Amino acid sequence: MRTTGYITLFWILLALSLNTGCASISEHKDVSAHEKYAQVEERWGVQPKSIRLTGADHFVDFRYRVTDVGKAAPVVNRNNKAFLLDQESGKVYQVPVTKIGPMRATSQEAKEDREYFVLFSNVNGEIKRGDRVTVVIGDFKAENLVVE
Repeated sequence: MRTTGYITLFWILLALSLNTGCASISEHKDVSAHEKYAQVEERWGVQPKSIRLTGADHFVDFRYRVTDVGKAAPVVNRNNKAFLLDQESGKVYQVPVTKIGPMRATSQEAKEDREYFVLFSNVNGEIKRGDRVTVVIGDFKAENLVVE
């Protein structure tokens, strides 16, 4: 039983370590994207940093930084379900749950200038680089994110 937990933890750590060499969302030159991210930050107190494939493309890794603790509380709250929506197909991707819990960084209280992550399942590799997706966490919604 304990071995299975360690194997799961190994795969999580491997997936997180494989997402190197990709540009972050904030580095894109698309002005409209910057405006959209600024609106998300203004309303929710989180700054989307990146959304990329990781773990041999079996996961989609969404990273964001908290800029306003009060506004970000619902986004970081572990009780708010998170999912990824493929904008072209309309398919919904969930956060995988292992024996040690969901594959997302959560906290009782958001911490300013801390970066958080959410991993979404992409087992069949249906999400590809360049796809537009929407991340939803409770009432929070970040639309038109381009997968790197």
